[in-house]
Amino acid sequence: MISYTGRLLSLLLVPLITVAAVDRPNFKATARVKQHFHRTGELIDGEQHLLKVIVKWDAISAAEGYELCHNCNHISEETGEENGDVDGKIYPIEDGGANMCGGQACHVMPGAPKGHNKFHLRVKKDGEWSAWSNYQNFNVQEPGNFDHEEL
Repeated sequence: MISYTGRLLSLLLVPLITVAAVDRPNFKATARVKQHFHRTGELIDGEQHLLKVIVKWDAISAAEGYELCHNCNHISEETGEENGDVDGKIYPIEDGGANMCGGQACHVMPGAPKGHNKFHLRVKKDGEWSAWSNYQNFNVQEPGNFDHEEL
């Protein structure tokens, strides 16, 4: 027979056991690539060879923020967990405001290298970070709109 104290303790532990982790995001992004222009519409002198990538995705309900990892190879595609030290660049992204492009969450990354640019996303909800998403890859060569391309 379970004592009153044992039963009370088991009831108190139930909420700890049933708390679910933040779901791994289903990251389906698109990219728009532009050259570096002044607000006047002229190319920025000395930056004609540089490209700006605008990565867009559907906003995630109840997101407090995001992190976008550019060219990170230390993330397991299977689980979204990190394996070792960060080998790319992580961009913190607040939800909403300046990080919205045409009604979608986005990140603008000037000075993107030409070639394959790989991105992983994670979301923060209720103060907790999700695992990283599967990657989205864009072959950046010239201005235009791009969808994910398998490596």
